[in-house]
Amino acid sequence: MDERALDPRRRYLLKHATQTVSAEVAVRHRLNIHTLAAEPAHTLEMNGIGVVEIVTTKPLFFDSYERNRTTGSLILIDAETNATVAAG
Repeated sequence: MDERALDPRRRYLLKHATQTVSAEVAVRHRLNIHTLAAEPAHTLEMNGIGVVEIVTTKPLFFDSYERNRTTGSLILIDAETNATVAAG
């Protein structure tokens, strides 16, 4: 969602419902939209789809998105620029 790639070396904020917490990300893989195959990746470019692991500074309680859209979604914010970099 941002021109700068999602990069594990940068600091992020995770906004979930009414909470905002510091977060670290690790990109596990990228999804090739043409073949739907998982491809190795360390970053995700703009509009990229992938699997990431997120570690937050405090525990978050959440539901599946299907059950509750409010508590089952999040946004990831670049702590330096305040740009929204990802949604989940």
